[in-house]
Amino acid sequence: MRLMAVAARWAACVSFAAITLAASAAQAGEPEVRSEPRIVSADGSLTETVYALGAEDALVGVDTTSNYPRAVNELPKVGYLRALPFEGVLALKPDVLLTTDEAEPAKTLERLAKAGVEVVQLPVARSPADTLARIREVGRVVGKEARAKAMAASIQKRVAAVEAAQSGTPARVLFLMAAGDHGVMIAGQGTAGQALLESVGARNAMADVRGYKPANREALLASQPDAIVVAESRPGQFRIDQWPQLAALDAWKQGRHYVGDSMLLLGFGPRLSQAMEAVANLLTEVEQVASNGH
Repeated sequence: MRLMAVAARWAACVSFAAITLAASAAQAGEPEVRSEPRIVSADGSLTETVYALGAEDALVGVDTTSNYPRAVNELPKVGYLRALPFEGVLALKPDVLLTTDEAEPAKTLERLAKAGVEVVQLPVARSPADTLARIREVGRVVGKEARAKAMAASIQKRVAAVEAAQSGTPARVLFLMAAGDHGVMIAGQGTAGQALLESVGARNAMADVRGYKPANREALLASQPDAIVVAESRPGQFRIDQWPQLAALDAWKQGRHYVGDSMLLLGFGPRLSQAMEAVANLLTEVEQVASNGH
């Protein structure tokens, strides 16, 4: 009994000392240790930006458009950003929902805000300037402002190099999206596909189409583009053997085509300069053919 009483008194002394030290530290103005915010990201490009900034440890969940980098697939999925479930998001106990103006339904966003979740909706990016502004804003949200500023400066430098190299008559490019169950879609006006083409000084070969429309085999033959770009939702999703009319086009037969990841090509995220460089290299091949008179 005596031993237990001594132990109890010792524990009380240790506890009192800990409290005293904590109070002294606070009075001395030492910074309080705070945990980083718990973030649910509902947009693939924003999720990629969080990873690029080295803030992925703050993520507790993502939406189904978030599939890059590969490590993101280990996180809980909360559904599609245009159909976010209130309970599914709230169950992850986030401090912040990071998403875009495309997020829906509005009622879910309102309920989350009332439940104490900070809902941050950023504009959809459709230009290099939009991308740089969004990277800086994500940096603010995740507490990586300096890193975001440096990243934006690096991307801007590469984007400027691509823009400076633009010359001659704009090439006509057919932009397609291999969209899983939706088949192959033509990217027309008002799409991220056309926005990417414009960023490298190219013209959309199907500019008379608005939005994304199912690819019409006859229309593809009639398009006669100088080059072809295909964005895949998943690697290997697009198979040219299923599109003989496309394979018959000179641009495809002569190798003036590029097939790449849809998030790279359409996301307008931290890999935007890579996407622009890939398409710009394709346009260089077009210029070489034109200069040779073929």
